[in-house]
Amino acid sequence: MSLAHFYGIRCYQEGQSPAVYDKKPMERLNYFGTEAPFRERLDLFRKAIREMENRYGTWEISWGDINRFQRLSGKIEPEFDDDKPSLPVGMASGNWGALAAYGNNRADRNHKLYGIRGNSFVAVVEFGEKVKAKSLLAGGQSGDPDSPHFFDQAQRYVTAQFKEVAFYKEDVEKRAQSRYHPGE
Repeated sequence: MSLAHFYGIRCYQEGQSPAVYDKKPMERLNYFGTEAPFRERLDLFRKAIREMENRYGTWEISWGDINRFQRLSGKIEPEFDDDKPSLPVGMASGNWGALAAYGNNRADRNHKLYGIRGNSFVAVVEFGEKVKAKSLLAGGQSGDPDSPHFFDQAQRYVTAQFKEVAFYKEDVEKRAQSRYHPGE
């Protein structure tokens, strides 16, 4: 995935494609992989390899070493730091056709790619006599870095470990850590 990602980026940035593909990203990507002139594809592939070698020392680097999930603060505009802990993410950008999309952006001072968009919440619901649901949430429920719920769901998110949803009042009450009563 690492090499495919950097090659795909090169194709989008430097590849020449017919105008009919300008507003059709998946068809444009398919064109680069199947119809673009062989010499152009090879040149873009070589550039992708060189970029990876310059950035990482090798093109043979696993996707999880590059594509990371990090949450350092509750700021709307996130900041990232290669020297601070982060988690590997196997998901890829929707630009490459990934359904469980995880879009990233590299800040100039970082070498790793950190997620900034994608599926931040996923739920699966089974309707029957009793509703059952499971969900995933990126990071955690809280935007407060001092909260135990700021990053408590991150590992589940990157490994796609769904959790049971407390759908009924009695289930919510069983899990309650505190209760709020207006006016008290």
